[in-house]
Amino acid sequence: MIKIENLSKVFRTEEVETVALNGVSMTVSDGEFVAIMGPSGCGKSTLLNILGLLDNPSSGQYFLAGQEVGHLRESQRTRLRKGKIGFVFQSFNLIDELTVEQNVELPLKYQGVPASQRRQRVLDILRRMDISHRAGHYPQQLSGGQQQRVAIARAVVGKPLLILADEPTGNLDSKNGTEVMQLLSQLNADGTTIVMVTHSQRDATYAQRVVNLFDGQIVESLANRL
Repeated sequence: MIKIENLSKVFRTEEVETVALNGVSMTVSDGEFVAIMGPSGCGKSTLLNILGLLDNPSSGQYFLAGQEVGHLRESQRTRLRKGKIGFVFQSFNLIDELTVEQNVELPLKYQGVPASQRRQRVLDILRRMDISHRAGHYPQQLSGGQQQRVAIARAVVGKPLLILADEPTGNLDSKNGTEVMQLLSQLNADGTTIVMVTHSQRDATYAQRVVNLFDGQIVESLANRL
């Protein structure tokens, strides 16, 4: 699924050069659930942005499903993301002016799925996320846990090859956080590949493998005892 080789990312201004990633190499197999951990500023978010085709590395290679994608133009990255990568964010990133159903439907519109098919797919995934009773509500009418369920539904409705989760329980209490992690774990059990950035040791136990970053380098990669 994912293979990165000697990946580096350097941010430059007129006065400062910051090395965010320094020679990172790793693989993620189809159907694997990997947690990326490390202190603030270690390069976790930079790595996730590159994996999600939101940014390019300064050097090195990134293969996604066998295709080298590390140095594509922005327009090419945008096209490739559609239908292949789903995102789950700490801040949910739902659109306040759209209902739950409309938020979840958006990726299918971008993919060009006919309207006749969109509604049924949206209703199916809302049922799966146990949030269908809120389909006509707006994000601000939902609890944080419900909003994250909607965000996960939006991420997976397009049947992506890969889900990238950035601190998915960071804004949730313990109970809702556990429910969200159980949802992600179930999606993984059904075959979805997941890469998650987290500070939470508890959340990391749901992953099959934990990769630790420090100063832009991988210092440890350990399989969890399941």
